[in-house]
Amino acid sequence: MSAEEFLANVESGIVPVTCHEDVLRIAFLYLDEGLWNDNGVFNVVEKLHAHGWSFGEGELRFNRTLDIFYLAQLAAAIYRYTSQLEGDFPCLSDFPTFYTVHHALLHSSAWCSYYSPHFLAQRTTAHLYRPPNLQDLPESSSPLGQPRRRPVSACILKLPRWAYTVLRTSYRQPFLSFETLTAIALRTLETTMTRLHEIYPSAPPYSESHARFWLEYFTPGSSQLAKISSSGTWGPNRFGILVAQGMYDLHSLEAEYLAQSGGWGEGVGEEEKAMWCGLPDGGIQVYASWRGWEEEAGSEEVEFLAAVAVEETVGLGNEGIELEMDGLDLSIRSHILLSVMQAAVKDGEERECFLGELERRMVQKGRIGENRAGMWVKEAMGIMDPYVRTWQGVWPGVDARGEMLRRILVENAQLFARWRVSPLLRQFTFELEPRE
Repeated sequence: MSAEEFLANVESGIVPVTCHEDVLRIAFLYLDEGLWNDNGVFNVVEKLHAHGWSFGEGELRFNRTLDIFYLAQLAAAIYRYTSQLEGDFPCLSDFPTFYTVHHALLHSSAWCSYYSPHFLAQRTTAHLYRPPNLQDLPESSSPLGQPRRRPVSACILKLPRWAYTVLRTSYRQPFLSFETLTAIALRTLETTMTRLHEIYPSAPPYSESHARFWLEYFTPGSSQLAKISSSGTWGPNRFGILVAQGMYDLHSLEAEYLAQSGGWGEGVGEEEKAMWCGLPDGGIQVYASWRGWEEEAGSEEVEFLAAVAVEETVGLGNEGIELEMDGLDLSIRSHILLSVMQAAVKDGEERECFLGELERRMVQKGRIGENRAGMWVKEAMGIMDPYVRTWQGVWPGVDARGEMLRRILVENAQLFARWRVSPLLRQFTFELEPRE
């Protein structure tokens, strides 16, 4: 049976899809087509979901993170098979052998080595792709098209990605100092890493010196910071792309830290150092995004961004007094979200008038187009409304509303989402324009 016949039969229901390997075989064929049509794993998962297929079962069925994980693993296996995408793509008849050779990457329990069950079952991971919290995706810490390194850590991407997000957040901060952001970042990082290490001793423990090493690496001089425009300063999801291009030689830097701290780090020879391939990069950026390296925020980043959002709103309004729209800066996402949360407390015409004014001012600030503002607010309201019902229509004090905002963002990190959306995607995304 040809690949075309097989796909036609499964899509029409003639051939049933009954197990993990069946879904993997279908994804294998979709990915073949996707890799050559500028799609990749994010688009392919939408094709699977459109037909009712998923790698997960029970509560993990249609879990976006889990399904993209298996597609990323599949892409990694194909990458190895084709010698870094320079050889022939394996055909359908090769699939049984291909699956056997790469079984360690692809079997139905492979996710357990990369994700803790609690992390994977969170509401955020069901709706928004999040990189693994136990170890990195295969080869994702080395530049594509360059020799594979022996990883110095299974989680080498965790701290650099976190530090990169902290720095990018500092670029767009209108009033929080870098010292304040650093304190928030270290506090939330200690909480998330310590919690994970207590449950999974294989996960790295928190080390402030290690965290500061990466923060200092990603902190440029003030003159360099001044040259960066606000429209190009966010993009935490670009970190994986930059690693793929060789901009950051993470293994050499990690070995440097370990040597400084008296660890077991060894120097890296000149012939082993990563080479930076900036644009034009020969397609490295496209290959990396196809493989799922254009990631969203991980657990450390989500906790940090949620805490920053709370800090941004602390000084707004008095205890128990509703906010005035004129006192908000609706170029700041946290102020927008706090406004939606307040609207959720209101009823009827009062709510509609408040939301109408919010939409108008968001558009006026250039954060979103007029044709999308209403839907954005509606979807955000749908997320927040169940949470604030417990207030029974009464706007609470600063501490209560701050804790509620933090909880909403931690449990619904899609509110931070910014990656390019597949044209097949059916669910709404929460992308806002960069703040000028």
